Amino acid sequence: MGLSSAARLAVVIFTASALAQNANNTASPTITSASYTTTTFNYSAASTYLPLTDFSNEQLAFLWDQVGPIVTAAINTTVSPTPEPTSYPKPGWVHPLVPAYVPEVADAVLPDDFLWGVASAAFQVEGAVDAEGKGPSVWDLLPHRWVNAIADNTTGDISANSYYLYKQDNLRLKNLGIQSYSFSIGWARIFPFGRGPINGQGVQHYDDFFDDLEQNGIKAVVTLFHWDTPLALFDSYGAWTSEDIVADFVNYAKYVIERYDKYTTAWYTFNEPQYCNWRFSQYPFGTILPDYNGVGKGGGIRAQYLCGHYTLLAHAEVYKWYKNVYKGTKPMTFKNSANYVLANSTSAADAEAVQRVNDYNMGWFGGVWTDGDYPETLRSTLGDTLPTYTAEQKALIKGAADFYAIDAYTTYYAAAPPNGIAACVANRSDPNFPVCAVSDSVAPDGFPLGPNSDAGASWLYSTPGGVRPFLSFITKEYFPTVPSIVVSEFGFADPAESQFSTLPQILWDLRRADYIQSYLDNILAARVLDGVNVTGAFAWAIYDNYEWTSGLGTKFGLQYVNLTSQERHPKASMFQFLNWFQSHGLGKGSTANVSVPTYGRVRM
Repeated sequence: MGLSSAARLAVVIFTASALAQNANNTASPTITSASYTTTTFNYSAASTYLPLTDFSNEQLAFLWDQVGPIVTAAINTTVSPTPEPTSYPKPGWVHPLVPAYVPEVADAVLPDDFLWGVASAAFQVEGAVDAEGKGPSVWDLLPHRWVNAIADNTTGDISANSYYLYKQDNLRLKNLGIQSYSFSIGWARIFPFGRGPINGQGVQHYDDFFDDLEQNGIKAVVTLFHWDTPLALFDSYGAWTSEDIVADFVNYAKYVIERYDKYTTAWYTFNEPQYCNWRFSQYPFGTILPDYNGVGKGGGIRAQYLCGHYTLLAHAEVYKWYKNVYKGTKPMTFKNSANYVLANSTSAADAEAVQRVNDYNMGWFGGVWTDGDYPETLRSTLGDTLPTYTAEQKALIKGAADFYAIDAYTTYYAAAPPNGIAACVANRSDPNFPVCAVSDSVAPDGFPLGPNSDAGASWLYSTPGGVRPFLSFITKEYFPTVPSIVVSEFGFADPAESQFSTLPQILWDLRRADYIQSYLDNILAARVLDGVNVTGAFAWAIYDNYEWTSGLGTKFGLQYVNLTSQERHPKASMFQFLNWFQSHGLGKGSTANVSVPTYGRVRM
């Protein structure tokens, strides 16, 4: 309780009187220092982890104080669904959907067990970030405290608000005829501190969510971790820069798997561990995040490879426990981020550059499909910066996956750096170190590889011809032990979509519709014509969401989300997607698809 006005006035008068008396006292004050000690403080030299033993409401409040004020949505309780329409507004004959790209597979029919659907991630769509006992993740902190880190300075506080609107979302998936939904669990909703006691409200939410998916006949494809590390683990020991994270993740994973395995069609332990490079190593260590042992210094290279090291160990431990102890029967793997890479010329140096790009993307986490270790290109370049696996750990990693999952969005050309690969490898301050290759979305003749996407996804060009040879390369050349492969994400951000002011301008997303048709045709061609055992494909994303450092302004959704009313509207790309699967035999029961003939097909 604060002081009253009268009390504050009394304090001022007393203080002024005391100061006046002290000024008239000429005797020197007596200083007693026996009870004080002197030391040197240097916060940047911190190397001792903070113990994480306080799981009180007060400690949770302290974590949210780190994040700062949270915006709450107008809809802040679970909403019962309203009836979905029997048909949705969709493209008509005046401008029909994009035609097929690969006529050789136009009549191919996929098997009934081909896994397909749409995808999302917890932080990107749920909103309600501090609701019902949830703890903050690092991605709750960063948009609030990392100045100018987000292109449009938005946060994920509300986003698509699916935490409260999931019942309508699930009914929409059912009504559209979508078979499966690939989504992630929010670690800090289950364990607000990353470890310690379980949050009953968060568990109840996911209990209801899984049950509702099942009632709507939607298959659940579940990712345990999609980058939203609990903030408390950063505070305590630096999260993925410490081996402590392995035990905490395994503990979390076991709980989730034991509770929800009965609902799940397939498990992904991690989404794109390659984020350790282009996300984790860029986090503001030493400022708003602790930099234990100085691992964030030097551009974050040490943090990057510690993160990858412990991620793969955590995956392998969960996989071996699931198969050998829990006796789980669902397929399990992790999702990779990589793209097809072409040599910029016929030179040996550019061929080596392609190899290096592949090794630093797929090979970094490829020990599962080889000998359980890193590629030699990483070891010879990084030296002691790259952690070492023991023989026992290599054995744990080797074979720790049932299929390969690839988030394959685009294609690049790769070339040796201007000063040559050897010079780059020998110079850790080289801007291209440690990959020591230069990637570009422009062909050697200077023409772009395809249409560009939104400025917030400057890395993405529509390159449908690349995904087909890429799937062959992964399964036949790079990792020939892979038994099957799923395109776990593919998608496109239409340029400047967020700048349109009317719904009709937004809904005919031609570049995304073209991307969907062309990519799916080439994925099917890889299966039918090239003999690649492609067993699934998932479009990113279920609807517009929070795209990390691009914020809310870059749109990947097959559905538009009105951020004020939270209404969802299927775009043309959604109907392109649905039509493709119906035309290849998997659109059964859909009420919203564009009708196509179903005769004259050969089941593949």
